Amino acid sequence: MPLSRLLYVSRCAMRETGAERDALVRDLAERSASRNAAAGLTGSLLHVGDNFVQVLEGPIDAIERTFETICCDFRHDEVKLIDLVPVRERIFPEWSMALLGGGDSTALKLRDDLEDLRFLVGINAREAVSQMRRLLDHEMAVTEQA
Repeated sequence: MPLSRLLYVSRCAMRETGAERDALVRDLAERSASRNAAAGLTGSLLHVGDNFVQVLEGPIDAIERTFETICCDFRHDEVKLIDLVPVRERIFPEWSMALLGGGDSTALKLRDDLEDLRFLVGINAREAVSQMRRLLDHEMAVTEQA
């Protein structure tokens, strides 16, 4: 089955702030992971400041349905499609929805990396996706060491 990868950005329209918003974003990612697994999708969600950056990978029909749902979701505003390309393999095969968060509990270095990534999206979409994967790998390694 052919695979595609979609990258989009949006503004977080949640009114909550701080820890309350972080909890809502974690819940959003967990619910998305369940739906994505059922649809054969994998990917990653980055939340930094008032912005989302998300990658979805899988069959194009499942990506299109999911992206349409996201575009209608009241938690997202100013949704902008950055890239939609056919791919040979997944970059996030082990995650139905990995979360990279920029909440208050996120280390300062990671917050800086996430901010850099947010700007990279508009310059080089493919490099931004690769950077998301590198950040996830780094965070997983740090978590395992803790």
